[in-house]
Amino acid sequence: CLLSIKMTEENEIKNKDLALQSSNVTDAETDVDDSEKDQKFGFWQASAFNTMMMFGTGPFITIPYCINSVDPAGSHALLGYGIALVACFCDALVCGEIGSMWPYSGGSATYLRNLYGAKSTGQLVCFLFVFQFLVAGPAEVASGFIAIAEYIVYFKQDIVEWQRIVISLAGLFVATFLLYRNVKEVGWVTLLLAGITVTAVLASIFAGFASFDLDNLKAPPGAFSGGTNKLLLNLAAATRFGVYDMTGYYDVCFMGDEIVNPKRNIPLTCITVCGVIGVIYLIVYISVLGHLGWEQFLEVYTDDYDGDGVAIGIMSVFWESITGSVAFAGFFTIIVCITIFGSVFSMMIGFTHLLSGISKDGYFFKVFARRHEKLDIPHVALLSIAGLSAIWCFFSLDTVIDAMTTLLVLVQFMGQSAGLLYYRYTVPVEEQEEGWRMPLFPLPVIIQFVLFFFIFISSPSRWIWETSDGAPILELSVLFVLLGCFLFLGRAKKLQTWPFQIEDDDEKQYAAGENEE
Repeated sequence: CLLSIKMTEENEIKNKDLALQSSNVTDAETDVDDSEKDQKFGFWQASAFNTMMMFGTGPFITIPYCINSVDPAGSHALLGYGIALVACFCDALVCGEIGSMWPYSGGSATYLRNLYGAKSTGQLVCFLFVFQFLVAGPAEVASGFIAIAEYIVYFKQDIVEWQRIVISLAGLFVATFLLYRNVKEVGWVTLLLAGITVTAVLASIFAGFASFDLDNLKAPPGAFSGGTNKLLLNLAAATRFGVYDMTGYYDVCFMGDEIVNPKRNIPLTCITVCGVIGVIYLIVYISVLGHLGWEQFLEVYTDDYDGDGVAIGIMSVFWESITGSVAFAGFFTIIVCITIFGSVFSMMIGFTHLLSGISKDGYFFKVFARRHEKLDIPHVALLSIAGLSAIWCFFSLDTVIDAMTTLLVLVQFMGQSAGLLYYRYTVPVEEQEEGWRMPLFPLPVIIQFVLFFFIFISSPSRWIWETSDGAPILELSVLFVLLGCFLFLGRAKKLQTWPFQIEDDDEKQYAAGENEE
């Protein structure tokens, strides 16, 4: 409420100033401004994008994987999930503040560049974000289509892995085709999908609590034994799935240029959606597990499962158990597929504008900034995201989630919180960009950094932590970032940009990007 009041007061002052300035504007110019505003997303459409990105890649996908991530498997994984909620809400405050200061397309790339210095270190951090984004972004998109394939398995349970891959790729093609539309059409499609999503979630909550058994939430024997190290690793494993579920509250940040009144709507949307949807997530977990019981489905989602085919989506099993009707469970399976599809649909919009915005500023290849002559959409960036996502469709869902989350935590989340601290304490107040300021600063930023560092450093490892699956996710993430540093230095040396040629010239980086194309 305080945030809304503060924003309202600031907007009233700005509107008065704009009214005075607009007295000399011609009618033709006013018509152009109104036309441009009509082609942008308002608060509700922006909130729909964030909501869809969160819900579709949320509990409908991760419940069985999150429960199975702890040792021994069980409902105590919800403790780690709660930690993820706290970390992401603090991050929403960070995104809201920096998003109001630099309300442009590009999201974290724009923020990191300005936080660390647009003419110095910020160029390196921005490049690293784009570099990891080319892996993490498409991986997140692919995870949604992989999950859709798991739900379609409910209709034909003898589907094998190569058929699952074909289904995932088909969903990706449909989403790409739908995104070849103008902004206004995309906005209304997103609102429709968001309405279906909210209905599906509310129905699942009510159905679960209508046949709720508290005993189903009891932790298994030995859940908290084995020492502190084991407990922390268990919490971190579950937390990664929580972070995966909750990513999306910042989707609107990727397309700030397409948002009406972004200095108000970006922080308001990020904070509101993250807080409300995050709590609803916990309720969904509790309602589903309270009815179904984690022991009933656990074996199917383990790596040691000896059965044939692909695991079935958890909500299909849930609704068949609720109603006793295969037909109704099949109907809800379709609804869940639409929900996940809507999430990935929103995700691809944000990622497309991110890549396009960075390229337009000259910090990446200019070809990605090209827009379609008739539709006025960044079609090259869209097709690039779709192509990279197609590659990830060939991997398993848990592998995709682990790789994506680890890279996001290191470069985007921790990078932004550290950058905001650096900016607020090194740049004089009078020189700082105007925008909303979070309450209790720097406490939320410190909490965010500590929790995300805990999640990152406890990622699956072959040599440091010797996790059971032996996947060197942590080591590969560090090596990937180091590779990005070397690539940045090689590119900077070739283009004679920072740190090899320091010039106080705003057009230097932009011109270098054009030459690079």
